[in-house]
Amino acid sequence: MRTKHTIKDIAEKAGVSIGTVDRVLHERGRVSKASEEKIMAAIDELDYKPNPIARTLKNSVVYKIGVLLPNPNLDSFWEPCEEGVQEVISEYDDFNVHVVIYHFNPFKPKSFLQKGHKAYQDGIHALFFVPLFERETNSILEKFDGKNILLATFNSTLSNGIDLYVGQDLVLSGKTAAKLLHMSSSYGGKFAIVHINESYDNARHMREKEQGFTSYCHENGIDSPLTITLMSGDFKTKLISFLEKHQDLQGIFITTSRAYEVAKVLDTMDDKRILLIGYDLLDENLKYLQKGVVDFLIHQDPKMQASLGLKYVIENLLFKKVFPEKKLLPIAIVNSENAKSYLEQS
Repeated sequence: MRTKHTIKDIAEKAGVSIGTVDRVLHERGRVSKASEEKIMAAIDELDYKPNPIARTLKNSVVYKIGVLLPNPNLDSFWEPCEEGVQEVISEYDDFNVHVVIYHFNPFKPKSFLQKGHKAYQDGIHALFFVPLFERETNSILEKFDGKNILLATFNSTLSNGIDLYVGQDLVLSGKTAAKLLHMSSSYGGKFAIVHINESYDNARHMREKEQGFTSYCHENGIDSPLTITLMSGDFKTKLISFLEKHQDLQGIFITTSRAYEVAKVLDTMDDKRILLIGYDLLDENLKYLQKGVVDFLIHQDPKMQASLGLKYVIENLLFKKVFPEKKLLPIAIVNSENAKSYLEQS
């Protein structure tokens, strides 16, 4: 039986990006002569043929999908999400789907609100987004209420009104963090939860992680964790003051991808050895993981969240394929010993 190849296979064979293959196949954008020759050679070798089903769908409705995504140029955590979305866009390029990315400033709720309203005004059939700001999300959802628009989220959950969520169980990830610190510390150790650069009251993902961490402590006879929110302006001063006030602190749980900011401060304090656990395989986090300042990172696999969620949305619109209301991804625990294996997979 003839193997059905995709443009992803061509990209891998030619050693170029999917986007480069896409530009050659559809004769749009500039590609170097060398890359074009590699791509054409790969097409011949793989005997690539465009998807015939996609061709038949060209005469049907064009589905417009809005992706409301934090600008990766402003926060590197979102770079893998952008990459995952772009790969899916290229994968379904032969089909009647038009994906529009609306980048918003991840530090400004107003930017998120404006882009969400713009997506609504553009008449989209589906919205795939990160509900980073809870109040503004509710305002956007009011616009779509009763409009028969497919609504899907990733990275952060919502209580209702959403057709699909792709990501981790954030309460369980908080519990996992607490258990790791508990198992790694001596009896009677004090723990703290650190939120960075976000409004706690407007960030459901932070509250769910804190809820999980706190519930583990209560269930296991551990004192309730201390909590602190640190913003960029007085970050270092406020953190050092907090550490000096709580000399018996044994472990810190950072609820965002910015564990490196806490690690950077602790790395300058020779008399402090505090266990640190945070999220995500950012270069700065990995640097302090290898140095032994960060002990564990919970890998949320943002690229997988974005690409899998967008595929669910596209295939539901095109083929009426049923997706789960929640697609929960594994809570992957990364330390200095196994970090390399996770990096090789990404």
